[in-house]
Amino acid sequence: MSRPPAETPSEAKSTRRRPTIASLSRLVRLARRSVVRRIPGGRPLRKGPFVGYFEGLHGTVATGWVFDPDRPDEPATVEFLVGGKVIHRATANQYRDDVAAEGHGAGRAGFYADLPLDLSAGPVEVHARLAGTSWRLNDSPRTATLFVALKKWLGRRERVTGPFRDWLGRRLTRATEGLTLSIVVPVYNTRPEWLAECLESVLGQWCGNWELICVDDASTNPETRRVLEEFSRRDPRVTVLANAENRGIAKSTNAGIAAAKGTHVAFLDHDDALEPDAVFQLLHAARSGAELIYCDEILTGEKISQVMTPQIRPAYSWDCYLSHPYFVHMVCVEIGTARAVGGWDETMRISGDVDFVLRVSERATKVAHVPAILYRWRTHGESAGHQLKDRVVEATTGALNRHLARVHPGATAKGAVLFNHFQVEFPDPGGPVLVVIPTKNRVDLLSRCVDSILATTQPGDVEILVVDHQSDDPETLAWLAENRGRIEVFRFEGPFNYARINNAAVAHARATRGALPPFLLFANNDIEAIEPGWLSRMRSLAARADVGAVGATLLYPDDTIQHAGVVIGLNGPADHAHKFVPFWRRKNERNRGLTGMLLVTRDYSAVTAACLMTRSSVFESVGGFDEGFAVGFNDTDLCLRIGRTGLKILNDAHTVLYHHESATRRASGGVSHPEDAELFHARWDAAFADGDRFYSPLFTASGHDHHPARYAVDFPRARVRDGLGAGKASPFAQK
Repeated sequence: MSRPPAETPSEAKSTRRRPTIASLSRLVRLARRSVVRRIPGGRPLRKGPFVGYFEGLHGTVATGWVFDPDRPDEPATVEFLVGGKVIHRATANQYRDDVAAEGHGAGRAGFYADLPLDLSAGPVEVHARLAGTSWRLNDSPRTATLFVALKKWLGRRERVTGPFRDWLGRRLTRATEGLTLSIVVPVYNTRPEWLAECLESVLGQWCGNWELICVDDASTNPETRRVLEEFSRRDPRVTVLANAENRGIAKSTNAGIAAAKGTHVAFLDHDDALEPDAVFQLLHAARSGAELIYCDEILTGEKISQVMTPQIRPAYSWDCYLSHPYFVHMVCVEIGTARAVGGWDETMRISGDVDFVLRVSERATKVAHVPAILYRWRTHGESAGHQLKDRVVEATTGALNRHLARVHPGATAKGAVLFNHFQVEFPDPGGPVLVVIPTKNRVDLLSRCVDSILATTQPGDVEILVVDHQSDDPETLAWLAENRGRIEVFRFEGPFNYARINNAAVAHARATRGALPPFLLFANNDIEAIEPGWLSRMRSLAARADVGAVGATLLYPDDTIQHAGVVIGLNGPADHAHKFVPFWRRKNERNRGLTGMLLVTRDYSAVTAACLMTRSSVFESVGGFDEGFAVGFNDTDLCLRIGRTGLKILNDAHTVLYHHESATRRASGGVSHPEDAELFHARWDAAFADGDRFYSPLFTASGHDHHPARYAVDFPRARVRDGLGAGKASPFAQK
């Protein structure tokens, strides 16, 4: 959100980053010369080397990665200690793409360990180390606490029984009358106990409007066939199809789609499981008319009860999906749409689910997200995704580029540094950008801002208009006079009103030029461009017919995030997303954030005018800034009015600038503007009675954002957005 031009010195802080995986070879060489290996109980002569990270402790489940410097290509063993005693050992054999990408062996270094902890008496401190040594993992120790809300949510199946279960089933079945969900499960040599858990989760659905189609892809394991036959005898809604020969996931899935008799079809992996209300919630969301529906899920270990990481997702964002295909479980599609797009591409052995979602999104007029954990995704080394990880990026990139060629010719996607993340480039139309920079004194900030913009853009790209709000500092006035060849200066007189200052600058530019340049960039005087290409990238997004405004990811001087989008209703009327989160995870590796949201271009309700680009035509069509917001929320209000016209507000993760606003001043409350807050509430509270549509109702509304506050709400309302088939949401619509 906008603030007055900075008038107090910024407080830059140094930050100490973690060691990079790329430096492991050097660290290992040094460690071998200086570290004495020892058995527990002995005393080390030197500090141990870097051997991995204790990344999380989710309830009783520990996650992270570890390697043995003496045997880097073999899975290492991690030991967990409580009170100085080893309570558990686990082999770190899970594939980690980030470790493998840095050349560390084959990448088999990750661990998920369910620890034998009793948390009923309170939190427990847990230490982790490389087994057989005193070498602790980074970020050890961690504290285990009981996830009461999560355990309560995931234990509903066991609690809801007897007459109440029967009554609830009748009620939910009546509520979705006329709709039926066909659940397709391709099966091949599944462990019998895993397959039984998967199918049992369908038979245990509270809503009875479902059919289950299991497609046995010529399994050679007789136990797999036995389980399928057993469940088909138990319930007439279970159909088993048998392929005469092994045909692969895509062809098996298509056989299930062809056999489906329901109004909608959903896909369940043969080793995963559904929550008991999944069928009801998906069919209830289908009442909205959405042809594509998805939900939240939770990752588990090899035991389906070993819950680990909730995947709480935003409402549908086409740009976010291009940057990071953030949902594949559970996907529900209207049956006519699934058949109209031809089902899954049978030439694709991997990433067929992403390709299918992209083709469905092209046809869907509405896409719905159910903000509830309805799916358990079992993670283990036997899954096709783990076995073919080296081909996933290639296959997904191909699917993205075929999709872009159909809907936005000229746009391209390429793999990013982290697995399953992609950078999409849209054509840059060029053309001048009018950069509007309000200022008062503080030539130190202004000169750095202007110099950095000119140094990182091409000649002719920008026309810088500095709005001088009654500067009286001689040094500032001298600088403005000396730089009139590089910038234009417009003097604004009167009380401070951020909205009025910017509106007056735009009006001045229109009057002096006869017409505005095609693009406007509103910028604070304390931003600093870091590297070339940022302006072109913002312009390429702002030029799209479906986009109304584009924001940048802004950093404090200490490399923590100042802005990565704006969330309505967060810490008051609105606040910046991901504020104070470290930008770097370790040297040369960005922090991906929860479910990768810090590495994507995605929709938000608003972005800050500290660095905001829009088309001049869009700005004028909504009447510019509302001058009733003198200090705060004027940019948020502008974005909401632009969004109300059907245009998107995007924040770009790959446009990164510094914002030399004092982190200390912001943390202590910043600038107070109660009149603006009162006006904002009066105008927008009704529109956001159900919360920001791009921010899950499961997340906290105060304090640090994007952290779970709950894991369910009663009858969660699906958040419905236009799909590309609606026309007005299409990026290739006529401007």
